[in-house]
Amino acid sequence: MYFSVVVPTYQDSKLCLLLDALGKQTLDFKFWEVIIVNNDPENSIVLNQSYGFPITMETETKAGSYAARNKGLKTAKGEVMAFTDSDMLPDANWLEIAYTRFQEDKNRELGILTGPVPLFFKNPNKLTAAEVYEKYTGFDFESYAKEGACGAGNWFSYKSVMEEFGGFREDLKSNGDTELSLRISKKHKVVYVPELVNRHPARYTTAELVFRYRRILGGVYTRRFQGDKFGFFKHVLGFVWRRYRFALKKFFTVPLHESVAIFMVCNAINLGAVKEYWGLVNGGETRR
Repeated sequence: MYFSVVVPTYQDSKLCLLLDALGKQTLDFKFWEVIIVNNDPENSIVLNQSYGFPITMETETKAGSYAARNKGLKTAKGEVMAFTDSDMLPDANWLEIAYTRFQEDKNRELGILTGPVPLFFKNPNKLTAAEVYEKYTGFDFESYAKEGACGAGNWFSYKSVMEEFGGFREDLKSNGDTELSLRISKKHKVVYVPELVNRHPARYTTAELVFRYRRILGGVYTRRFQGDKFGFFKHVLGFVWRRYRFALKKFFTVPLHESVAIFMVCNAINLGAVKEYWGLVNGGETRR
């Protein structure tokens, strides 16, 4: 057993699509396992078909994807951990490319191996306002890697490295992958491989995007600004300004219907950011 693919899931109906994509992997099934960690203990997960690779089902009662990933880490039999999200679609050679790169790592210098996370859309010819916004923002895992950071949607690490750093911080609902990867990068290499592709669905509705950014702000608050209301206020103010600056620039660079959509989405995101700030500094809970 070389890879343990850990998939945290919380009320996600798209899990079967990920498992179908994993079933098309070119790396022999005998080299890897899948660990599905259900983070919604009130609802069990039932798989309606069997797969050629081994699947272990676990449950994590503590809310949060990082607690779920740590549960998978404890269960894993593989030498290398592969983290992905339950709604993603890895390319068929995803595991094989990672296997080749780890086999080349004779001195075990790799801390994290990562690659691109391109977006895919429900109907590429008819994008919603949220999808238009995501088309111009998306994920830039190459830039993340240059800064020593990585998102948990496309992340490979030796299990020993994950254990060395204590896994993910379970008190974080967001930003836990950034926090851990930055710690790992101080001692080990974070390597970006352009061929290591794992695709992510674009958010379809503006409400989904607002929720995403409120989660991110919650993670930043827990990680950096608890007890520092003024510091968090400046961070949120900068966040709001960057959204509006981005939206205004798009009026000069993209078609009018897209720039209007982007502005409306940015306005909704910023309103959500202000609400999140007010809730958190007044003792509210971060979002999962």
